[in-house]
Amino acid sequence: MLRVLVTGATTWNNEEAIRREFAQLPSGSVIITGDTPGIDAFAKTVAVEFGFAVEAMKKNNADYRSFPGEGWKGLNVRMLATGIDLVLAFHADYGKPGCARGTGHMLGLAQEQGLASRIFTR
Repeated sequence: MLRVLVTGATTWNNEEAIRREFAQLPSGSVIITGDTPGIDAFAKTVAVEFGFAVEAMKKNNADYRSFPGEGWKGLNVRMLATGIDLVLAFHADYGKPGCARGTGHMLGLAQEQGLASRIFTR
């Protein structure tokens, strides 16, 4: 069972890119994602189409206490703590100064943990 964390832009609208990547995952994969529109919402929908289990996580009060004003950072930490094998990041503005802060944070955490990551900008 491969545990795949999906992260990226709230404005992501390329479902085909997600389908293309999910088609490469083994059956029985589990998709872990957050609670925002865009990539998180698409990941949940497409995961169900592929018959994958979905673990949708939401920001909570502890996330906001740990990271005041940036509860998404706490959610990123908690999602990774569930035991992730692969991170798929979808963000058209990744790598541009001042953009993709959440995606960059997640990928930085994944890199620190030595996790495999793939980044998609289109």
